[in-house]
Amino acid sequence: MINRDQEISLYDATGFKSSARFWRGLLRTDTGASQSFEPEDVQHERRLILYRLLLPVMLCATTMVLIEGLLVALSLTILNVFAGLTSLLLAVTAYRMFRHNKMVMPPVMALLITLITVVWSVKLGSIYQELWIFLLMIALTALLPLAAGLVAGVLTLVALVWAHGWQGFGGGFALDAAIFSTWLLSLAMMQLQTRQTDQLADLALTDPLTGAYNRRYLLPQTRRHLADYHRYARLSTLLLLDIDYFKRINDEMGHVEGDRVLKALVTLIDGRIRGADMLFRLGGEEFVVLLSEVGAQTARKIADDLRSKIAAQEVIQDRRVTVSIGICDVTAVDSAEDWLLRVDRAMYEAKRKGRDQVYIEEPSPRDPTNVKGTIPMWR
Repeated sequence: MINRDQEISLYDATGFKSSARFWRGLLRTDTGASQSFEPEDVQHERRLILYRLLLPVMLCATTMVLIEGLLVALSLTILNVFAGLTSLLLAVTAYRMFRHNKMVMPPVMALLITLITVVWSVKLGSIYQELWIFLLMIALTALLPLAAGLVAGVLTLVALVWAHGWQGFGGGFALDAAIFSTWLLSLAMMQLQTRQTDQLADLALTDPLTGAYNRRYLLPQTRRHLADYHRYARLSTLLLLDIDYFKRINDEMGHVEGDRVLKALVTLIDGRIRGADMLFRLGGEEFVVLLSEVGAQTARKIADDLRSKIAAQEVIQDRRVTVSIGICDVTAVDSAEDWLLRVDRAMYEAKRKGRDQVYIEEPSPRDPTNVKGTIPMWR
């Protein structure tokens, strides 16, 4: 059983949205591990789909190099051995990916050894591998961030020019230029499609008025954090904020003024929480804050700080806007639905006690989880 007082305060940390998170994502071996809808995870799932599509392409490329080498040389060469080992690794990776949803090789490594194989074959005189080079350059820009994909694509083109050797403005150079220009056009189309997809995802997951995440986004996130608690003993806490007497504001001052209050509240909260935390608009004047790596006692300090800052902010002239806040951490619940129910009950208890209050929902006497041991040292 985890002691609720045994918290490691990470609230003042900078969070963990960084470039390192992307590279760690590319090296994941469990492709079914993520159940959330974080933007980073959306990108990760997109790259996994592309990886599944590209694995047969990479396998075909290395197999063609191997077959061509054996037919031409009629003996084993260093390239044939390398192409054979690469084809075997890619075949095993494809089997594990499609059959067991696991990675043997991360995408970056698979692309690298495939490119080495194909460029090597071009250097030794192959005349049928340029198509594979073009497809692999497309794969680079699809699996990597834009800047990294551009650099990798240019380096691949340089390697191809080196493999062809200097042929003036003849066939080899013209072919390389055609590949490069077609690749740039494909990259532009790919970026346009990706941007449009991201815009649609934003429309589906965010509240159009305030910019906070919407209710549809909340339940998957609570399920994810509950699973993280049961699996890794990772604490998290929900805050449910409700604006006191918000109906009076709408009735007396109009909905435009009410909307301005909602936007001001979101701006204040968003400026206080970390990048690792999430803000949702539950509906009307109710907002939920999901605090990662934070237990109930630390969440109480955060909630008190938010409550006092909201009360001190003069959103409406000569009128004090306050909130009632309910708190419930993950150790007190049995399911995601139960978590939302309990934090809602805590918020109404704060209102019952006089509004402009913070109330913590305490866990039931029984142990609500099957977590054993203490919080891992890596936290």
